[in-house]
Amino acid sequence: MVRLLDELDAILLTAGDNGPNRPEFDVPEEYSHLESPSDVLQLVDTPGKGKGWTAKTPLVAGTVVMVSKPIAWTMDLEAYNDEDEMEDEEEDEGDEGVDGSKSNDHVVLRVLQRIKENPSIWFEQVSALYPRDNIGTLPTWNCKDDNILSQFGSLLRQIEGIPQLQGKSDEIRQRLPLIIRYNVLSIETCSELLSYPGPTGHSLLGGVGLFHLPSFFNHSPRPNVSRYAVGNIMWFVCNQDIPQGQEVCISYVEHDVLCENAKRRNAMLRMDFQEPEDGSGSTDHDGPPFPVVDSDVQMELMEMDPFQRMDAIDELMKQATGEALPEGERSEEDGMDAGGSAWFQCDIQNLRILKAITLESLGQSTRALGLWEECIQFSETNMPPNDESSIVVRVQAALCSWDVKDKDRARKHAAIALNTHNLMFGGGVNRFRRRYMKEFCLNLRKNKDSAETILWPLQ
Repeated sequence: MVRLLDELDAILLTAGDNGPNRPEFDVPEEYSHLESPSDVLQLVDTPGKGKGWTAKTPLVAGTVVMVSKPIAWTMDLEAYNDEDEMEDEEEDEGDEGVDGSKSNDHVVLRVLQRIKENPSIWFEQVSALYPRDNIGTLPTWNCKDDNILSQFGSLLRQIEGIPQLQGKSDEIRQRLPLIIRYNVLSIETCSELLSYPGPTGHSLLGGVGLFHLPSFFNHSPRPNVSRYAVGNIMWFVCNQDIPQGQEVCISYVEHDVLCENAKRRNAMLRMDFQEPEDGSGSTDHDGPPFPVVDSDVQMELMEMDPFQRMDAIDELMKQATGEALPEGERSEEDGMDAGGSAWFQCDIQNLRILKAITLESLGQSTRALGLWEECIQFSETNMPPNDESSIVVRVQAALCSWDVKDKDRARKHAAIALNTHNLMFGGGVNRFRRRYMKEFCLNLRKNKDSAETILWPLQ
């Protein structure tokens, strides 16, 4: 994993004006036996649900059950001409939520090209994925890019001329875009880190891809397996003990929205299946259907003067908790019912993090520490066990504690962060220090001491 991270950093350092090259790594040799997880998982066909992975043997937390490279993938940078185009599409998806994305469309072309080069990919991998039948009952592919449609048609005509694929072009035309839509997974390296969206992070390498065996992981709002990527390679790790015979599931949405009601989770899923209602009493007045404090809002806030940022965060926090209406929607006649319409819980969490960062930059680390520990409480209460986000805020709580001279508290947070990281990512303190190398370089505190060398000394 460390070698792959080093290669990713080299790709970013040598990126040209059009952005970095797309990483195309192979699964590291030490994990190659987990590309086919027959020793720990088995596929079971459940009536009404379809195929899914179950534990073949009892699995303990921290067990890596699968490591996989995609059949094909694309970086978001390759699919969009500029940020405005991506933002326009996100707004369209928020209204309709059925068309997929340009990134998905690019994956359709890349998988089709792979099938043309190696027809066995269709027969042995792609054709086995959902949906396999009842295609007519599902939404049709609505690609809005004429160039992609033209390439798609050209590749299909070429495929029809390949002996092994003769007579298959119509099935591929109908099924492949739907297979991509229902099975594609996001691919992001170290996306939980605070440094991820910044100039030293790996956000430029983010994208989506189609995987073969990982596509059989079903969704659960309480996933017992977490996933993470390094470049194009995906790891799947048990976040808790799983008894033999229990279904092994991942979440198809970000972990920080799993604490929301079923209505909101279903909106985020953008799938045809629906999670059962959870008795939370959701109504049409539950607030925004998607998180508000996204990466763009966070970046905009971080560009402000710290004092101005504090005021903006406090105002947004009032809106997030339903204590105030957004600017432009207020009038003297407006009255808020019992707390108003709240935003997502992850909006409040992101605002807490931004406020803690701002307080530390102003030298108010004691106040910031209380917020970091609130963030820990949220992560460990509302997200799956041993979630990577809890490691991030534990690390900051440890560094903040050290900054206020509470060394025992700092060492406690540091030890928990390292133990959780080692459970989910392995590699001990050396791998932890490598993954968090850019995090430690963030200029969050007035005190420039390298506390990480004391709290997490290399072995």
